[in-house]
Amino acid sequence: MAARSTNQCTDGYRLEAQENLSPGLYVHVPFCASRCTYCDFHVASLRIPVVRDYVTALVDEISSHFANGFQPRTIFIGGGTPSALDLASWDKLLATLSKYFKTDLIEWTIEMNPESIDANKIEIALSHGVDRISTGAQTFDEKGLSLMGRRHDARRVFEVHQLMAELGVPRTSLDLIVGWPGQDHESVIADLEAVAAIDPDHVSLYHLSYEQGTWLDAMRSRGVIDPLLDETCIELSRQFLEGLSRQGYQRYEVSNLYKRGGESLHNLNYWLRGTYLGAGSGAASFHGGKRWKNRPDVQSYIASGGKPERVDVERPGGFTVVTEQIMLGLRLVEGIDPAQICSETGYDIFDRCGSYLRRYEQQGFLLCSENSIRLTDRGFEILDTMIVEMLDLLERTGDANDLAKSSGSGDCDPGLAASVLGCR
Repeated sequence: MAARSTNQCTDGYRLEAQENLSPGLYVHVPFCASRCTYCDFHVASLRIPVVRDYVTALVDEISSHFANGFQPRTIFIGGGTPSALDLASWDKLLATLSKYFKTDLIEWTIEMNPESIDANKIEIALSHGVDRISTGAQTFDEKGLSLMGRRHDARRVFEVHQLMAELGVPRTSLDLIVGWPGQDHESVIADLEAVAAIDPDHVSLYHLSYEQGTWLDAMRSRGVIDPLLDETCIELSRQFLEGLSRQGYQRYEVSNLYKRGGESLHNLNYWLRGTYLGAGSGAASFHGGKRWKNRPDVQSYIASGGKPERVDVERPGGFTVVTEQIMLGLRLVEGIDPAQICSETGYDIFDRCGSYLRRYEQQGFLLCSENSIRLTDRGFEILDTMIVEMLDLLERTGDANDLAKSSGSGDCDPGLAASVLGCR
């Protein structure tokens, strides 16, 4: 299969774009023909009359954001299964977004599932300005696809990527899952061969998780399926990442790699703790210093007429800000800037966590310098454990009251990195 991307994104472009990523707009389309066995997202049954009413309410909410002066730099339409929309609803939604926001966009991504992609939907998307399509393949192993409840076979993934190549989709991304029960080294090799044949610009490689309430979690609890051992999952992940690296993919986040076209700018905005609005039932927002999400109820959302009820409203500050900066920033290969965090919050990570950081650096999990704390490839394998330990230490040694009132004390000493850690 010929490589299709013509967007040879340079490093300079990416660095320039990173300075202007906010705000983003996430549009949630919750409808699915069936729920995957690992999915705990807010989704709803695919019924066309409900879908059309929902899209009408979605257009009303989007129009309201525009009327209030909102202009996103990136758009991401996710779900659910956005590509499961009927053609009229698909065109209506994309036309509205294009009408209001196309001019200032630097990226517009839409998620599609292989079974619901067709030429008409791709052509409509391209005509309105969509420049990036993310496809959920998950695996090319038929047993794995069946176990995860996917509605497509491996051949269909090849077909839709060939279709995208013929229609000239500028940037493509492929989602894969590692660690599903029964996966072995041979299936990873087959998946890597499929990636090489398809040659997407970007790959997302996620570890399977057993979320409470999912079919997979229930089957695990009943002893019907045997999850892979953690050590096996790590081995398979290493095999995957090494294979992708040999194909020319560059890792920039714990689960994301690119070959051409650069990073997912919309998601990068999340990890850099940028601002964004979410439109649709259950969609989350972080804007104007507040976090909230729309009430996750499709019928309630439709009845709201574009003015959905907000729930879980908060204004993060103090230790919450530090927590978010660490949890999000350490996902990135570039890591976090402790001097910046100290300046913004008054919280000196080197002072509070010197012994912790020294220990993990000596074990090869961290790389530290005056302006950077970042994980090695080995560190990414135990990312969750490291973050939990680090945040627990910060909370036990910190003063939440001081954090809450601090906007940068000016007392931070980034030079402590050299004396505390012996970092370069």
